[in-house]
Amino acid sequence: MFKVLTSLFFFLLLSCASFAQDAPSFVSISPASSEIMFAIGAQDNLKAVSSQCNFPKEVKDKPIIGDYYFINESMLIDIHPDYFLAPDSADFLVNKYKKIGITPLCFRYENINSVYENILALGKLTNKEKKAENLVAQIKSDIICAKRSNKNKNKKIFYVVSVEPLRTIGKKSFITDVINESGNISITNDVNNAYPIISPEYIMSKKPDIVVFDYTCFGEDKLMKLLPNAKKVKLTKAQSDIINRPAARIAESVLFFARLGNY
Repeated sequence: MFKVLTSLFFFLLLSCASFAQDAPSFVSISPASSEIMFAIGAQDNLKAVSSQCNFPKEVKDKPIIGDYYFINESMLIDIHPDYFLAPDSADFLVNKYKKIGITPLCFRYENINSVYENILALGKLTNKEKKAENLVAQIKSDIICAKRSNKNKNKKIFYVVSVEPLRTIGKKSFITDVINESGNISITNDVNNAYPIISPEYIMSKKPDIVVFDYTCFGEDKLMKLLPNAKKVKLTKAQSDIINRPAARIAESVLFFARLGNY
């Protein structure tokens, strides 16, 4: 009997060790990807994050490996993760780590569907497929409810990333899709770029109903003088985090813009 129990113990021990060894590890300098990892229950696979990762609050318990501009390479080598999660524009920063066996994942986010695809991709990589599928289903349901809450649809919204230069969102930004999905209209959704620089004259010709400024914007009053009939909305840091991160809280972003329809 003792031999049987001992054999069973070592079998379970080896099985656990094998599972731990097979569990892929990640580091992330993408706040959006870090949020997704927590949302699908894969936070244990996440070994380090960036200084910009701040949601959920538990992410702050993770070691800091750097940010978009600087990576602590000695820490990276010590951790030696299987995957490096980075913003979609950070290929230049992380592709060099392929040579030491770390796979970079710089997800693209051009619309809401791409957010779903990336949630499912991380679910598959972390053996959290069911949780990822359930999360996507919940987000889709929440977005439908958010759009229904907009009782005064088709408000023309101008989203301002920066004032000088005047930068906005275009056709290839997921935020454009978020605004349109809310029942309102992004007035720059025909600009074939992600974050284009445009002229004040172009915006004046579009006659927006509402101008939404990111919390980092300065000099917005000067722009508003050119748009006297538009209402001004200035994001808080917390609101900006939700809207600018293509992650599990994207339905909250849709709800924010849906409520502007009733503004």
